[in-house]
Amino acid sequence: MHLSGKKKEMLYTLGQFFKETDKKFSEAPLKVGIIKAEFIDIITSLSATNKKERAIYKNLESLQKEKFIVYDDRMLLLTRKGLKEYQDMITEMKNLQEITKKLEAQKIRFKRKIQAKLI
Repeated sequence: MHLSGKKKEMLYTLGQFFKETDKKFSEAPLKVGIIKAEFIDIITSLSATNKKERAIYKNLESLQKEKFIVYDDRMLLLTRKGLKEYQDMITEMKNLQEITKKLEAQKIRFKRKIQAKLI
């Protein structure tokens, strides 16, 4: 089951959060987990999303019900299903970026004469 809209944005935000915090503690053999309230405070203070705290909380609860994340022992973590969905989003974004690079205006060459029209 693939996510859509707000839930997808929230899962991506959480995945990026874990990716960046893992970098911060890469020297130590630690796994990063966070309390929901702390995560909500951090992303709202960074303006990572334009949602209100209550909407973020609801999105996290929805992701939890669909088993993309788990809130275990007061720690918010991605499940295997959530991690796979996050990785799929990263792959999709890389593919879209490759298409964008290939379609830069300087690279486009027409084989036939193009008729320009004023609109």
